[in-house]
Amino acid sequence: MRLNLSDEPATAELLAEALRRAGGAVITVNGTSMHPTLQMGWRVHLGPLPPEGLGIGELGVFRGREHLTVHRLIWKETGSAGETLIFRGDYNRLRERIAPNDVIARVVAIEVPGRQRGLERTLAVQPDILTWFYRTCYRLHALLRPLMPRPRRAPGYAPGPVGRASRALFTAVERVLSATLRDRR
Repeated sequence: MRLNLSDEPATAELLAEALRRAGGAVITVNGTSMHPTLQMGWRVHLGPLPPEGLGIGELGVFRGREHLTVHRLIWKETGSAGETLIFRGDYNRLRERIAPNDVIARVVAIEVPGRQRGLERTLAVQPDILTWFYRTCYRLHALLRPLMPRPRRAPGYAPGPVGRASRALFTAVERVLSATLRDRR
């Protein structure tokens, strides 16, 4: 979900500075990649990142390829190049690999417009079914990792049948759970 700000690199720096000085910011979102968690025209309240960074399942704002983006953190990978954060929109199949220093803020509350002007509600961000799914998968992976064979990362490497089946199952559950998210209106 693209944020309704200019796409200039200075915008991210201004937002980061505003978060440092004021401790928060409110921004209008534009796009459908986080539907129904966030919808076009809704406003999100941003807070600074905690020292340990974002947790799995939390909504974060990061510098994307072309603009600032708000998506859900679904996984953390640690490799020889350091840690990589993987984000995904709730209504989006695309996964984005982001360096931790490109994450600017986390979403702490959502301002949901009312059916009539002046009836807006501000809701604190609470863990939903997708948050619990990603956290459970991540913890399960951490427990089972010592028992699994070492992954081969050679160029052109394709996962075997078990790897493909587990990815397909993960993706299918992700899609079903995304479809069950309720509209906050």
